[in-house]
Amino acid sequence: MERTPKEEIEKRIEHLQSTLRKEKIESCLILQNVDLFYFSGTIQRSYLFIPAEGESLLMVQKDFDRAREESPLKNIIPIERPKAISSIIKRQGRLKHIGLECDVLPMNQFRQLEKMFPQSDFVDISKAIKQVRMIKSFYEIGQLRKSAKILDEVFEFAKETLRPGMTEIEAESHLIHLGRCRGHQGLTRMRAWNQDMINACVLSGNSGSVLTHLDVSVIGPGISPAFPQGSSFNLIGRNVPIQIDFSIAYNGYITDGARTYVIGTLPKKLKEAYKVTLEIRDEMEKIAKPGVPCSHLYHHSSQMVKKRGLEDYFIGTKKNQA
Repeated sequence: MERTPKEEIEKRIEHLQSTLRKEKIESCLILQNVDLFYFSGTIQRSYLFIPAEGESLLMVQKDFDRAREESPLKNIIPIERPKAISSIIKRQGRLKHIGLECDVLPMNQFRQLEKMFPQSDFVDISKAIKQVRMIKSFYEIGQLRKSAKILDEVFEFAKETLRPGMTEIEAESHLIHLGRCRGHQGLTRMRAWNQDMINACVLSGNSGSVLTHLDVSVIGPGISPAFPQGSSFNLIGRNVPIQIDFSIAYNGYITDGARTYVIGTLPKKLKEAYKVTLEIRDEMEKIAKPGVPCSHLYHHSSQMVKKRGLEDYFIGTKKNQA
């Protein structure tokens, strides 16, 4: 298994500590799995205490041996139950403010922490964490490149896999099999309530226009109301667009892409619309530079679509547009 380098973890913690000092927050507790992995290198059931000054402490409930093996942090201790963190952290002295990931922390967890630290005020550091995470290091860019390489292989393999008459689910299973064999972790996480996300879908013809509850434009019918998204048992057809949307998560780093395939040929109207998407892609590659707001890219591309008379079909259809 590939481990996060010690110096990488140290830089991330130092960056967050700098923000804590600026905001006059004495410390923070990291509980959410993705943030735990980012700041400690492990997602074993733990509480990561990061003071504004000094060394961090990882308190592990389960599994201590794996956490010690996976994390490069110096201070890692076992705890039997969550209540133990109260006495351990209080040794640091009185903490007036403790930062928490309030955008994702369940209310019952928050209430428990209030009881453990009655003398402390809790503040939301979600934005600070996101700001630390959004600037990628050379190490992280390397991880994303590895993820993207697997994604490229999946899209190439799709050309050999798709055939008329097979179900969307069957086609998807072949692609996921390849991704997993190459190192795809098999789970795509979203930092949002009730936004469980499938990491692959193959949509043939009308399947690509089915709407659902997620904050996405196209997702497919799925196979059950219990999970109404993704590939279905619909058959892959000829002369219709076949959309493959796939995300690869490699060592926690996600690349996401979509490609449109066809067995046979597309109607002229769809070919022309697809040509516009390629023009937008080429234009975005020219203007997407460091410091350029995403809103500018969206506005520019939407204007390109409007000039072609396709604005009702841009990133979704009409009421379901992004």
